[in-house]
Amino acid sequence: MKRKIYYFVALFACFNFLSCSDENEDMLSSELSISSFYPTIVMDGTEVTVTGTSLNNVTEVVFPDGKSSTDITVVDDKLLKVIAPTDVSETAAPLVLRTTDSEVSSRQTIKKANPLFTSYVYSDNEGAVTGTELTVSGSDLLLVDKIRIFDENKTIEISSIEMIRKSNDAIKFTLPEDSPIGENVNVALVFKNGSSLSLPNVNIIEGSGGGTWVEQEVVLYEGEPVVTGGWAASAQIANAKLPELKAGDVIRVYISDVQSGAQGSLKCTAAGWPGIDTDFEYFEITQQDIDAGYYMCTLTENAIANLSGNDLIVSGQNYTINKVSVFTSVFVEDTDDAREPITDKTIILMDFETTEEHNASWDNSWTTGVELEFPTENNGNIYARLKTTVEGEIWLLNCNHVDRGTVNNIENYVVKFDLMIEEGVTGASQAAMQLILADNWLWVGQGFFPETTNGKWITVSYKVSDLNADLTGDFTFGTKTTGMYGSGIPAGINIDNLRLDPIE
Repeated sequence: MKRKIYYFVALFACFNFLSCSDENEDMLSSELSISSFYPTIVMDGTEVTVTGTSLNNVTEVVFPDGKSSTDITVVDDKLLKVIAPTDVSETAAPLVLRTTDSEVSSRQTIKKANPLFTSYVYSDNEGAVTGTELTVSGSDLLLVDKIRIFDENKTIEISSIEMIRKSNDAIKFTLPEDSPIGENVNVALVFKNGSSLSLPNVNIIEGSGGGTWVEQEVVLYEGEPVVTGGWAASAQIANAKLPELKAGDVIRVYISDVQSGAQGSLKCTAAGWPGIDTDFEYFEITQQDIDAGYYMCTLTENAIANLSGNDLIVSGQNYTINKVSVFTSVFVEDTDDAREPITDKTIILMDFETTEEHNASWDNSWTTGVELEFPTENNGNIYARLKTTVEGEIWLLNCNHVDRGTVNNIENYVVKFDLMIEEGVTGASQAAMQLILADNWLWVGQGFFPETTNGKWITVSYKVSDLNADLTGDFTFGTKTTGMYGSGIPAGINIDNLRLDPIE
């Protein structure tokens, strides 16, 4: 952390230190400069984002071989976007910014992309099987916008946001169930400027079954808390620990001891430790973040590319890092039932069946107007279904009539519930939810439910220690309230078996 020193010279000197990041100080410069730009390869008509200082005065951007562009959109004095001209050289050279009276060259280089195909890599020994992963290997693939798979009867497209991972040298995706089946199926890469590259034909085999994309929280760092101080400490997460990230995944940093002027930062170990994207280089930690106990950043394609082959650096100032995780979608193959089993160690909190100790008719909502119904499966199992969409804050479920006694070392338990989101339901992931355990309100917020389970039952899990690190030791339930509370919950949400399971 640098400190800017203002000198007031009279009979004595007085020093006043103001804390800020290294990047913040650079931004204060009034001279034309380039901090970074992305991407470092272009095609005719694709966009380049440039960060720096005094960019609001730029009138011309010069690409390799002297190719100039004036198609510039100035966002502010620190950010502009420029459209690449035609015929940029494939030989890398600095990017040049010009104003009416000055010029600056970048430290990075840029060039025209020359996309090449190397090979297909199949996750199934039989080859290209629907429902399995297929990787396209090559070079200069960063500007791929979608993959087109087609024959004379059918065409399907896989957008970049649906890809499991995209880097400059590899694109991994799941071959959709509705792909054309047969020999010599056409495959093409479609780039951001609309141009395309034909790949070798593939023989596509129909798989035995489909699957479901399910959002999961993958823990990246959970150990000794990192006290950032004044940009003095960070949590470095090895690239090998990162899952197959894709655009739309969310990094969540759990925080505590937040002091005045707190800033967060997500960088990578590329040369100069740049931000994984321009918005993540440094940012304020808001009161909403403090109340939630974490801040979150949604990964962009730029961020995914910058993390390819590099470690993730979580840093900042004036707060403590307790845990870092990423919420990502994983493909779960279809089974008759994806619910995790109930064991003899499970502590059931709410399951909607009536037993000698449990009058299930009390398991409902305390909020007037909330319509729950309780269907019965063929095996006699009863679950709760939200019949109508609710917008305002409501009790979705609650129970305060069953004493589950005292649980020892509650921090060593996981809260679980079975969930089925009916096909066609939208907006489930936007519901802002809280769990309540014996009058302890545990905020999760949006993302409590995944966006979809494709009409399949799954089990959702949250560690108690992640929900509230202060819940430790002996935990007494008594007849206090346990349940779910939230807002913006769509109809078609089905829930069963709210429970605790010990961490194995």
